[in-house]
Amino acid sequence: MLLALALYLAAYALCLGGLWLGRTNRRRERPPVAPRLLRGPGESLRWRLQRLDDALLLHAFGAAFLPMGVFVGGLMLALNVPVTERDPVMFAAFGLFVVTLYFSGRWMLEKFTLRRDCHLGLLGEKIVAEAIAPLTVDGCRIFHDVPAAGFNLDHVIVGPTGVFAIETKTRRAGRALPNRRPDEITFDGAQLIFPWGEDNFGIDQARHRAAWLATWLRDTAGEPVLPMPVLTFPGWNVTTAAAGADVAVVSPSAIPGLVRNRPALLSAAQVDHIARQLETLCRDVEF
Repeated sequence: MLLALALYLAAYALCLGGLWLGRTNRRRERPPVAPRLLRGPGESLRWRLQRLDDALLLHAFGAAFLPMGVFVGGLMLALNVPVTERDPVMFAAFGLFVVTLYFSGRWMLEKFTLRRDCHLGLLGEKIVAEAIAPLTVDGCRIFHDVPAAGFNLDHVIVGPTGVFAIETKTRRAGRALPNRRPDEITFDGAQLIFPWGEDNFGIDQARHRAAWLATWLRDTAGEPVLPMPVLTFPGWNVTTAAAGADVAVVSPSAIPGLVRNRPALLSAAQVDHIARQLETLCRDVEF
């Protein structure tokens, strides 16, 4: 009985692995003409979610059947030892089964948590993309998920009033402290005041992303432009008590007003030149 169960698990694993490899190989097929598309909002997160979904079935199989396989193997070993040694072997097999079950459960919990976080981040990217889309009628060009040096710029706006590097942070709400609104973030110029405490979450990252973009524009496009770093939190009401800070911390709905209310800095020719360079960088999505 135990041998039949072990053989069944092995056959199931081989069948599942073959189906998964076949699905992967089918995805490599391409139509005769396969143009490269511009990156959409959260393109990197979308690909990460797809890879997680592709492997989720194998992870679930491993997490479900590895502890059972360990236990079955221990039982088979116990049946092939002298009766006087059987109880210690059975006890060791059960202990190993419990340990394997615990770590398999933790493994799957981490995978589900990662997938949940990626999905939340992707939703936040789409919220920001929808909020800034009306800027196109003002002559702005918008790019999403711009690939950089080991990271991605969530959104880049190029328009007559300059270049804006937008960093999106999608955070879940926590328990609010007394006298604090549960849906509000306040920026005091140095730190972010959340309902549950204070930190610098994303501020330095927004500066770093904008600085990288400034260097890239100077070296690649030949444009000495200083992009404005923008940090935004989808789903939150963001207020600022720091007028003139080097990083703009706003809600997504406030970004169009931020862009429109700045003085004109770039000519139509400069906007077009910078946009063409960014389009070349972002047009890498295969059909």
